[in-house]
Amino acid sequence: MRNFVFGRRLAVAAAGVLAAGLLLAPVTGAAAINQYRTVTDFDPGWLFNYGDASGAGGASYNDGGWRKLSVPHDWSIEGPNPPASPFSQSAPSTGRGGYLPSGIGWYRKHFSLAAVPSGRKVSLEFDGVMANASVYVNGTLIGTHPYGYTSFRYDITAAAKFGGADNVVAVKTDTTSQPASRYYTGAGIHRDVRLIATDPVHVGQWATRVTTPGANTVHAETTVVNEGSAAASVSVRGVLSDPGGSALPAVTTAAKTVAAGASATFAYDVAVSNPRLWDLTNPNLYSLATNVLVGGTAVDDDVTSVGIRTLTFNASTGMSLNGKNVKFQGVALHQDFHGLGMAAPQRAMQRRLAQLKALGVNAIRTAHDPPSPAFLELTDRMGFLVLDEFFDVWTQHKYSDVGDYATYFGKTASAPAGTPAVPGASGSVPWYQVDATSVVMRDRNHPSVAMWSTGNEIRDSLSTRTPLLTRMVSIAHALDPGRPVTQALFRPSDSGDVTGATRTIVDVFGGNYRPDEVITAAKTSPARAGLFTEMGTDTSAWTTVRNNAMVTGLFLWTGAAYLGEADGLWPRAEPDFGLMDGVGTVRPIGYSWQRTWGAPATSPPPTGTAATRVLVSPDHSTVSTDIDDVSYVKATVADSSGRVVTGSSAAVTFGITGPGVLVAVDSGSPVQESFRGTVRKAYQGVAYALVRATGPGAITVTASSGGLTTGTTTLTGTTASFVPCSGSCD
Repeated sequence: MRNFVFGRRLAVAAAGVLAAGLLLAPVTGAAAINQYRTVTDFDPGWLFNYGDASGAGGASYNDGGWRKLSVPHDWSIEGPNPPASPFSQSAPSTGRGGYLPSGIGWYRKHFSLAAVPSGRKVSLEFDGVMANASVYVNGTLIGTHPYGYTSFRYDITAAAKFGGADNVVAVKTDTTSQPASRYYTGAGIHRDVRLIATDPVHVGQWATRVTTPGANTVHAETTVVNEGSAAASVSVRGVLSDPGGSALPAVTTAAKTVAAGASATFAYDVAVSNPRLWDLTNPNLYSLATNVLVGGTAVDDDVTSVGIRTLTFNASTGMSLNGKNVKFQGVALHQDFHGLGMAAPQRAMQRRLAQLKALGVNAIRTAHDPPSPAFLELTDRMGFLVLDEFFDVWTQHKYSDVGDYATYFGKTASAPAGTPAVPGASGSVPWYQVDATSVVMRDRNHPSVAMWSTGNEIRDSLSTRTPLLTRMVSIAHALDPGRPVTQALFRPSDSGDVTGATRTIVDVFGGNYRPDEVITAAKTSPARAGLFTEMGTDTSAWTTVRNNAMVTGLFLWTGAAYLGEADGLWPRAEPDFGLMDGVGTVRPIGYSWQRTWGAPATSPPPTGTAATRVLVSPDHSTVSTDIDDVSYVKATVADSSGRVVTGSSAAVTFGITGPGVLVAVDSGSPVQESFRGTVRKAYQGVAYALVRATGPGAITVTASSGGLTTGTTTLTGTTASFVPCSGSCD
């Protein structure tokens, strides 16, 4: 297989741009910022209404009574009347959706384009909206996007007002059709939003692809679009900066004449001597700025974070990273973060990844949907490999989940789709092809993304699946040659995959809970590498992985407990899976895998029996006003020696004074209980307050419980932007 360099497209704003919103914090190390396009953080300053609101898409709608908040936001996890419990045994989402509410919610945001010249092209980019997002700008419906896990970008230039006029964007989210999945999916604008302003001549959406065709060479290809009214003489200049921020000599392509309304592809190579490779221990990141020149003058730039590494898959030796054999020591992760729901700050993602890394985990399977760009930024920076999964269903519902993706999979996509054109397609296309294209183009430059998975335990017949799988693999290969495609197959032998077409369509043969069938299929000529895409937590499975060279590793079910998939379990709102519970407390099986994988040994805290006090400790003593930051303040019901009383389920009441706010209260309990308010029952002696600053200064957090000595801690609030860590951290 060819060797590749991958990286992330940075969303970083140049100074002095839009009047609405904060600037995105630049990534540390080698990262560069955009100098010519402006990318503005559009997360702050939204208004929200729970339930439908007639006319709310209109420009003149009176939203004065709506609630003020920042996105990402999950309105299902908090319910209509927080802190009242949102859980209901009769919820249409059923136990599969965690017994949590569904329906319609509206968001509106007012903004000005005073700092944007009228000749610019302006777009809104959403990393994920759950679900059926209808986006209006100044009363004009721009588009509707059904899948809640894929990103989309709408050109709003024609509907926007330039100068100092008030603009308003309105987003309707609709999860009425239930059950919507086999697990909790949340609701609302649950991922980041940004506003992008470019010159009419600019790099297309997710159009830059970076590879290494040979030693010490970074190869970049990009497509430049001319949305101006006249032809332009266009060239591209690439500037690669090393992990320390030092720029290598720039490379400029020959000019091409690009007609109005047309596009052109440019390619260039950058020589890299003594490259600092990206790997699991040292996830070094370069930064590539691809500048668009018109008549020799720079007008646009696309900035990509780049990890230089080779990842190969072989039928005999399995997987190699930079020439060294490595196995996926993986876990599957659903995308909710317990009391935060689907709208997790990046700090919460970072915390979970750091906890898993301490157990020896080096790989994540995004079960069973595409992850957020914010999550992949962390896996890049922290040194994980990722199995990036497209869908949980194709044309067939797995149960009676009438609101799941099967409803949209084969339906013709509405225009505009908000994503680049599907390769090899002409005319109308189904949503699955649009979304697969979106995932691959958006995520293909991440060094952490090791492989694509087209689906999980798909229940369509083999005859139905074969052409669909063939098409998805062809899309992935067209957009991202070299990176392999697999599928988490359901009973592969019974389903005909071991002897049928599936075995030769996928690049790596993957299967759930049937290791012998995976090995048989992988060894059958033409042989290929195999992968246990999902396995139970019995550590004996690792012996099978270790003893079969062609098996690239496994992904355990699961890394952490998750909401939903709890039909018939009321009052439980989640199943009993996970190396850790929902707030990160390691379970005994987690320590077993830590030993199996040879990670540095840790052990559970000592336990006591007679509770006398509540001890309080934050995971970070400094916390920002940044929506991406949060401090997990742990309240431990303890005995006189400070040992946790694991038998305690005492109600803990949290208090906060100073410039801070309780974002949520939480514990590892699987039983339904409100995550909002100030009170949470301890689970195995532990509860949490999740705190964010509202300004600079001292924030005092207390935790009390009847008859016990109250615990207190002090955090320092700051207005500094949250900057994600690198390597082993948190």
